[in-house]
Amino acid sequence: MSAGVASMRALLFAMTLLVGAGIAQADEAAAVAPLSFEAKHVVKALKGLGRVPDRTPEGKIIGEIEYVRYEVFLEDEPFVTFPNALHWLTREAVIQREMLVAPGDDYTPARLLETARNLRSLGIFQLVAVVPVVSPNQGSVDIVVITRDLWSLRLEWNLQFNGDQIDQLLVQITERNLFGSNVRATLRSVLMPITLTLGEVFVDRRFLGEALTLEQTADIFINRETDDFEGYDAFLAVSRPFFNLAQRWGFRVPVRVQKRVARQVRAGDVATYDDPATPEDDAIPRVWDSTYVSTSAVGRLQISGDFNQRISAGLGFSHRGVEINDLDAAVPAASLEAFRRDVLPRALTQVYPVIGWAGFETRYRTFENLSSYGVSEDVRLGPVASATLTAPLEALGSTVDAIELYGSVGWTLDFAGDGLVELGVGAEARYEGGAWINQQLLTKARFASPSLGIGRLIARFDWLAQHDDTTNNVVFLGGSNGLRGYPSGVFQATGGDRIRGNVEARTAPVVWSYFHGGLVMFYDVGDVYAGRERDPFVVKHTVGLGLRGLLPQFNREVFRIDLGVPVDGTGFMLRLSGGTGQSVPLTAREDAQFETSVGGLALQP
Repeated sequence: MSAGVASMRALLFAMTLLVGAGIAQADEAAAVAPLSFEAKHVVKALKGLGRVPDRTPEGKIIGEIEYVRYEVFLEDEPFVTFPNALHWLTREAVIQREMLVAPGDDYTPARLLETARNLRSLGIFQLVAVVPVVSPNQGSVDIVVITRDLWSLRLEWNLQFNGDQIDQLLVQITERNLFGSNVRATLRSVLMPITLTLGEVFVDRRFLGEALTLEQTADIFINRETDDFEGYDAFLAVSRPFFNLAQRWGFRVPVRVQKRVARQVRAGDVATYDDPATPEDDAIPRVWDSTYVSTSAVGRLQISGDFNQRISAGLGFSHRGVEINDLDAAVPAASLEAFRRDVLPRALTQVYPVIGWAGFETRYRTFENLSSYGVSEDVRLGPVASATLTAPLEALGSTVDAIELYGSVGWTLDFAGDGLVELGVGAEARYEGGAWINQQLLTKARFASPSLGIGRLIARFDWLAQHDDTTNNVVFLGGSNGLRGYPSGVFQATGGDRIRGNVEARTAPVVWSYFHGGLVMFYDVGDVYAGRERDPFVVKHTVGLGLRGLLPQFNREVFRIDLGVPVDGTGFMLRLSGGTGQSVPLTAREDAQFETSVGGLALQP
């Protein structure tokens, strides 16, 4: 403990020096700072059109809208340009259908900002700018829309590793902008410690014109050691998402069918189970056969305003089946029963009506250098809340009658320039058989200091608490999800709790040609636990250094490499970990990669 506290103090002292130096240099740096990656393109585009920004567009009518579409590689940059021949430049019609203003409309800054956010969210552009410019017609303002494509036909990858163990290696051949139409087609493989996944993805955001979105995926699973086929996962969804804040109606109809071998993994190996009723270590592999089928049909109503509200209602179905995988002959019957009780997820069929409500303030701000480097990142500010109720009923075919409640509240606030702080609470529970079960509570706080000349401070804290869990939900910690000095998932607790905190000092990006790079100094703390006697809370500490890099022509996500060491008395251990994206997520865009949440509040697994 003392070593960890001392290391934390040393790190905080170093961060204090960074803050002091940054404040002293902030004004001077702002005065002489070169144009950002995006600002250079805006200046270049307006100069090429002979346009100048309109500093007083309020109260005017929108006249002409011009589009400047840059290729991936340009002549005045240190890259060859012939690969552009292998890339479909995004069609002007794709950009036009995302426009929320048209010639003849009143100039409304909020609609232009929302247009830029929507275009950035497509994930096919390096940059997006929507700029009001002086019109030759008195009383009018013209608009210039500037985009630059990301390289879309490419070999993509996402690597998560810790020490000599690869936690995940995603390699896929993707065309993210098929024929320049914002259609995504992918062939992918995912290498995990035990399995190899092979599959495909197809997403058409404007299926059958402009009204619908089609999402389809299919994967198969292969055991890397035995080459055995271990199952499949297929998904299809047709929806009408809310393309803008003024849209009135939407719906979503997803279908998922999965049949596979499921397992729990710790530090790259299959975790084992020890029956507490036997004196010896049973070492039963935590492996089982899983079947999951789900579908729903949910309609949504949006009530627009300064505080946007979305009301949803529909019907859903899910079925989960579980079977012990090849253990019957080797394990005594009593231990098998304990394994079913303590490890297997609950087999359950549910048919349920669902109603939900969500509300959020329609206030946004564009930042730079929060999760990425040198590219715009849109963050929604202000309060957000959600509540959902589902009611599985035996009369409809459910296993049991129950009520499930989900809810969350949060608030995101900017301060002191480009500082950011977010607070959130999520909770969920199930009422069944006269008792509340599967109770979960998540509290979360995230912080980014204002830019301090040479960098900024980042902090994240979350606490996940579970009570009366009947699903055998496993929480884990270690590696890239919070303790970078330890192996991945080395600390685990079934039905347990987790406390996790991270502090980072991230330098501002250093730009060399078009490569953006930076350094990170970090302190991680936390543990998973399941009660004072079964698995007590024992705080773990790690400290370390990291590198970050980004080429904006190819991606908006940084690549990271971290070197961490425990400082809690467990002995000296260096762990090298890395992957795509920041280790400590800070924005909703980063949260979108996670499939886990509590009460609707996103949770990094």
